[in-house]
Amino acid sequence: MTKAEWQVMRIIWTLGQATSKEVIDILEKKTSWKTATIKTLIIRLQKKNFLTADESSRPYIYKPLIEETDAIHQSVNNLFDSLCCMKKGNAIGDIIENSAISKGDIDDLISILQDKKKEAPDEVECDCLEANL
Repeated sequence: MTKAEWQVMRIIWTLGQATSKEVIDILEKKTSWKTATIKTLIIRLQKKNFLTADESSRPYIYKPLIEETDAIHQSVNNLFDSLCCMKKGNAIGDIIENSAISKGDIDDLISILQDKKKEAPDEVECDCLEANL
């Protein structure tokens, strides 16, 4: 999903379902996007199988075909799959430092990191070049 498509999906995930008018009303307050742009984003999300339209009544009601947590998981994994293994720790640190997160989330992260540390190597090897070079 593009950054713009994420904005549309976040609205629909938050509402559970929405008409295009509801999405347009919200995004026109948050962005400078035109109605046609927002409708195009909704159509793209349908073509990518992220949204479905209930066409049994007018206006159409759009519902997500993917859970928000699944989309986040896919997006994060796609990003981290493209990074050098040696740079992933720095990227995680950057995300933590630049994100608003709750004390409860911080406690959860500390617990995850403590468990991860038990099995972590002293150094992560670079995976950018072929092993046979």
